[in-house]
Amino acid sequence: MMEEHTGNELTLMLEAEKPLAMFYFCQAMDDRDVLPVDDFAPYVKNGRILMEEFDPPLPLGTNPTYQITYVLYALAAEAWRIPAMKIALTAQSENFSKPDQGIDRIIGMLLGYSKQAIDSWIQSGIDKGAYQ
Repeated sequence: MMEEHTGNELTLMLEAEKPLAMFYFCQAMDDRDVLPVDDFAPYVKNGRILMEEFDPPLPLGTNPTYQITYVLYALAAEAWRIPAMKIALTAQSENFSKPDQGIDRIIGMLLGYSKQAIDSWIQSGIDKGAYQ
């Protein structure tokens, strides 16, 4: 399930089990140093993995200090997933106060989760009242 990916992103990518990994940090929290940038660096340098940082547009009226920056890593053969994820994250940020099952499913698929894992994640959100 999704927990199997958390903390194992690089290993799964090197085994071609995960096509895309996504991390994020908040400018206001100054927590960029918790990202595994150094772990990915040799593979980004040799071109096996591509990396791109992305700041989705902030919803109107949001304090810029709360900007979320996403760091996306894709296997070179799966490079198309980065622009697709940027589109999904932009759609998500524009609808931040109201989670959307469709967008969450797309994000899960782009990250390489199974249909079963995505269905379980969505059901968890439904059970918690996230999707209304």
